[in-house]
Amino acid sequence: MYKRVLLLLLSSSLVLAACVETKPIEQLAIINARGVDLIQQKGEQLIDTTLVIFQFDTQTKDISKIASGTGKTIKEAGQNANEKTSFTLTSGQIRLELYGIETAKTGVMQYLDTLARDARTSDRVMLAVTDKTAKEVLTNGQNATSINVGLFINGLIKQKVENDSIPKVEFNDFTHAYFESGRDPVLPLISVADGDVPSLSKIALLQDDVYTGTLSLKEALYINLILKNIKSTPFNIGIPIEQSLQDYLQEELSGNEKDHLYVNGKIIKGKSETRLTRRETLKFKTDIKIQMNILELSNELALENDDVIKALEKEIANQIKKEYERLLQKTQEMGADPFGYGQIYRIHTPDGKLKKGEWHKLYPDIEVDYNIHVNIVDYGAVR
Repeated sequence: MYKRVLLLLLSSSLVLAACVETKPIEQLAIINARGVDLIQQKGEQLIDTTLVIFQFDTQTKDISKIASGTGKTIKEAGQNANEKTSFTLTSGQIRLELYGIETAKTGVMQYLDTLARDARTSDRVMLAVTDKTAKEVLTNGQNATSINVGLFINGLIKQKVENDSIPKVEFNDFTHAYFESGRDPVLPLISVADGDVPSLSKIALLQDDVYTGTLSLKEALYINLILKNIKSTPFNIGIPIEQSLQDYLQEELSGNEKDHLYVNGKIIKGKSETRLTRRETLKFKTDIKIQMNILELSNELALENDDVIKALEKEIANQIKKEYERLLQKTQEMGADPFGYGQIYRIHTPDGKLKKGEWHKLYPDIEVDYNIHVNIVDYGAVR
């Protein structure tokens, strides 16, 4: 299986790099993931790069390996890694770039510049941050999983992006957010515990290209709902059981606390519209419409009653509004705008421009009126 994957990667790599001297397949090792860390060595700061490679070796079934090297630049570190292997490393199929936490705190754009200058690099390279070192995640992850860890992490991210749970995080998406004034990028945060496979449980918020903190996956979904229309997206929410629902409770189905109702569902369609209502006082209004299915409830409700559905829709909408308000305040304290309110403000400036850093000074003072409308279209087996 892996040898077929390797042959496919080699074919596309050679097409992309037709002007590069070709070598026999047995002499090549294809890099499909790269980790970037900063280390101190003999009193100077160096880049420590960890490479996940496909290595064609007829003597072993284990064709996914780890290589590493250090240097003052990404390319020098890659050359150092190449000196430690008998295979020629080729970067034309990098699908994941992972930044260690200390690297992300200093800014990642300088390392993306290296990718941009390589004509073989695809715009669809996934970018991610880890709360550890990239070396630790890739090395331990490769030991814990039976497949190539680069492909494994890439799959984790791709799954979340495709069901609209997190914003798109490919190379061109990140650079677009970075260069267009008024919105800050987010990246998936990859973690790994000792002996376990890597996981994606949070996202990292960046101010420009500098790591500034983490957000939950639910908060990532809320951000994505403002950035784009979403569909078929898993959604969980807990709501206080108000009097409007209390009379319709039938039977507790789980051990959850009795003052909250937990809803597991799917957003069939979600869309939003934001406008600047008062430029002078930085006031915005965001309208959000959600059509959703209910898959499971922590307590049984008489959902065949239209009044129950209306009450449930209202309480879900109220809770989403509260969570958006908390998320706005949280990102304001972190000093980064992942929603793109600054882009809307920018188009209302006299020249349609923002000076560098201008929106980061204004963002903590904006006010947003969130208007949430929820429509439950199906409740299936819990009927």
